[in-house]
Amino acid sequence: MALGRLEKIIDGEFRKSGAVLAPRELHRFALLDLLLNEKREELDLTRIENPLNLINKHYVDGVLASGFLDPPGSPGAKGLLMDIGSGAGFPGIPIAIARPDLKLLLAEPRKKRLDFMETVVNVLGLENVEFHPHKVGPSFDRPVANAITRDFMKLDKTLSLVADILPPGGKLYLMKGTGVNGEMREAEKSEDYGRFEFVFEKSYGIGGLNLERRLLRFDKKAGSVRGENGEEREAREIPRDNVTEIGSPRNATYRGFLRLLDAGRVKKDGLAVVSGPKFAKDILAKRPSVVRGIIAKKASDLKSLDFPEDVRIYLLRPELFSGPDLFNAGPPLLLCSVPELPRWRTDLELPGINLFAPFQDPANVGALIRTATAMGARVILLRDAANPFHPKALRAAGPAVFQGEILRGPGLEELAESGLPNLFALSGKGRDIREFARDHPPVSSLNLAIGREGRGLDGLFPESVRLRIPMKGDVESLNATAAAAMALAILGPKFS
Repeated sequence: MALGRLEKIIDGEFRKSGAVLAPRELHRFALLDLLLNEKREELDLTRIENPLNLINKHYVDGVLASGFLDPPGSPGAKGLLMDIGSGAGFPGIPIAIARPDLKLLLAEPRKKRLDFMETVVNVLGLENVEFHPHKVGPSFDRPVANAITRDFMKLDKTLSLVADILPPGGKLYLMKGTGVNGEMREAEKSEDYGRFEFVFEKSYGIGGLNLERRLLRFDKKAGSVRGENGEEREAREIPRDNVTEIGSPRNATYRGFLRLLDAGRVKKDGLAVVSGPKFAKDILAKRPSVVRGIIAKKASDLKSLDFPEDVRIYLLRPELFSGPDLFNAGPPLLLCSVPELPRWRTDLELPGINLFAPFQDPANVGALIRTATAMGARVILLRDAANPFHPKALRAAGPAVFQGEILRGPGLEELAESGLPNLFALSGKGRDIREFARDHPPVSSLNLAIGREGRGLDGLFPESVRLRIPMKGDVESLNATAAAAMALAILGPKFS
């Protein structure tokens, strides 16, 4: 069916219930209807086959109910409203279309329906919708202000569920049919009924079906919420507007995390993923300004962290977390901005020991940065060196990559021809580095070039400036980073 024709049909059904939609809202509902009918049978999205019944029961019902929620601009409209058991997005998506002032959290554990809802949100351009890709239960720890359900479960069971979730003053809206009075009588006998105050019951009619509906509101009384094991806990501390939950591998943000596992993308996007709980704590404690986001499985993964209020929190479904967690370090991961490394110049006299490294293995680059930072040396990464913000380099370097001095340098060949004063090269042949440290006069700046993995210095430096670490036995050479660490240990006491 043509989109314009579909919009007219939807407009007619809404008008039967006294609701008039803006053109943009009609267009969005028409797109939603096309997507829903296209995938309805394949994904088992709804059992309603009659197209007019579908419009009235899914779209009109949600929009009419949204008119009884907190008005725009009121304090209650500023928090996160959770749609519990959203299914294919109802009533959450119709409410999001009709009330762009509200922020919706659609809770749905079934992957196929989550994928469908994410597609809808992207196609419709809804910016006020997030997802909770799990069942809602006692372990739920997102800071929501209010909740809504549509014929999700009986009233007493719904009260019991949200009593452990909503903060004091939080509102629960229940979309029900005319048989709700019996449910109310049963709910009054339940243990959790006393934790709420019944505020109102609103009646409204769906004209296209001559159907009467009810919207009930309960407010949570003062008090704590219960945790997963029945213990009382205070309201969540994570800022409400800073949390994004991701439940689909097709989510654009999630795909962006995976792209950051490639060094080229790190350079292009200016972002990197740092793994390891200990590294995360250290960076947040010492360099919080570089942190742009925290990636975890659940909010409780963050309770021991101290992080800035404006840092975005990304909660990934467990099976998705392993994607960006390249080293199985576990949560949390940090999403960090990548600083632009300053360029080294031959006219720069940098005090202390300067290591010039062409390492192409990112793990070696990371290990060198960590060692040099610990020993007070500076690292100049030569042209062919691996990106220090590559995931493997970050794993080896840890917080040192944000704490040490790192510069970008020329190629190894250019360095050898630069005429840089006090430039020496670490080699398998040359003067004993211990004798050099003992006999060479003190200098303010000592420059040490390290060879490439496997290839060494390629004969670029004369023997007169080569320094070797003496070895016993038949060992031909040392690992490049191990040799650099030993050189720093020998030279550091005199030249640092």
